[in-house]
Amino acid sequence: MNGCSIIICTQSRSTLLKSCLDSFNSQNQVFENIEYIVVDNQSTDDTKKVTISFQNNLNNLHYVFEEKIGLSHARNKGVEFSQYNWVCFMDDDALAHADFNQVMMETINKNMFDGFGGMFYPWYRTPKPRWLSPIFGQMPMLRNDIGPLPNNQHVAGGICAFKKDRLIKAGGFPPDIGMRGNVVGYGEENYLQDKMRANGDVIGFVPNWKMDHLVAEYKYTLKWQLKRFIGKGRDKQLSSGKKIPILQKVFLSFRAIAVLFFYAFKLLPKLLFNKKYYFQNFILDVLNYPSMLYGKLTV
Repeated sequence: MNGCSIIICTQSRSTLLKSCLDSFNSQNQVFENIEYIVVDNQSTDDTKKVTISFQNNLNNLHYVFEEKIGLSHARNKGVEFSQYNWVCFMDDDALAHADFNQVMMETINKNMFDGFGGMFYPWYRTPKPRWLSPIFGQMPMLRNDIGPLPNNQHVAGGICAFKKDRLIKAGGFPPDIGMRGNVVGYGEENYLQDKMRANGDVIGFVPNWKMDHLVAEYKYTLKWQLKRFIGKGRDKQLSSGKKIPILQKVFLSFRAIAVLFFYAFKLLPKLLFNKKYYFQNFILDVLNYPSMLYGKLTV
């Protein structure tokens, strides 16, 4: 069927899910060929109750349960349940802009791409620490106009849409990569897009397709930031499907140590004399690359 299934995967975050669904209740245009699928990935709160409570106001809203833990499992479950020829993925901690559905359907109807993504901007429940960048949580603008992306660029997984048959042909989302319960992981969306491109598909970017994405308080910590670097390195290596030889692992270990000391000495004057450069910035800049290398070495 011609239309789009908006898939929202969630796990025990019913308060955030409520805000997300509320944002779809405030769309400036209603489409009969859009459905909403909430995929509950083993929630222990009132996620099901919250979802059902919206069914009277939000047309074509469905609740689906996925017992296998992992964002990829949940996304693939949503695709399996969906009835339309396009599927859209939206994070449960995101707020759709009022023209979200309108821009999405206009892009789909132009039939320019086999998949496309948009922009997300940060929103905060509590004031963020001073050491975090003013644009922390905002994705980079991949291009200023609507058009295809080169193979080395990927759209964000929190706001993306794909032709369902092309996604299925590419194998769907890989369950061994990305967010899996308490595991901070990345790369499943990139892996899918690479597979689609290998099949000849075109991935585009639509800068005026927008949502706001929560910067949760746990992201304010150094520990989480470092786990993010490690997860990116690990999942990038997993996506490659290659094993690192032992000798190369030894070389990379020494390289990580060398890079750590290099940046520590290079950035020390900045830490000492720049009042807007905080200790946390210093730690992250010094450990960024070594942490990602460490993540690669754990594969």
